[in-house]
Amino acid sequence: MRLDRDEPESAEVGITPLIDIMFLLLIFFLTVTTFAQEEREMDLNLPEARNATEAGAGHVLIINVAQDGTTTVDGRPVTPEALVQKLKAAAAAKKDQEVLIRGDARTTFGPVARALDACRGAALRNVAFAAIAAEATGK
Repeated sequence: MRLDRDEPESAEVGITPLIDIMFLLLIFFLTVTTFAQEEREMDLNLPEARNATEAGAGHVLIINVAQDGTTTVDGRPVTPEALVQKLKAAAAAKKDQEVLIRGDARTTFGPVARALDACRGAALRNVAFAAIAAEATGK
């Protein structure tokens, strides 16, 4: 009986598949990451409140009302009609959708009232107003 004694095959770990997997994981985490922090970093001067509480931990739809009355959602300016459509879509997707209205302290009440009215028109009842806790400002 004849035994072939060829050279043993080398057991190498290919680095290319490992690099591919790391690249795919990097892309996955970059696309999954939410950028909600951008909404909170907008240049708004929020009013103060003595009884302020923290917002919920779930996904909160943030409506920003700037000093000049410009309303933005997801970092994009919206018209009152577009705001109503966006809120209705959010209400259809999630019945108990939380909405946070961040109105600049220097703005008139009109744009903030329109944002609140749009929430009521979309049948959203879990609406809150953003404020800064009074003791955090030292007053």
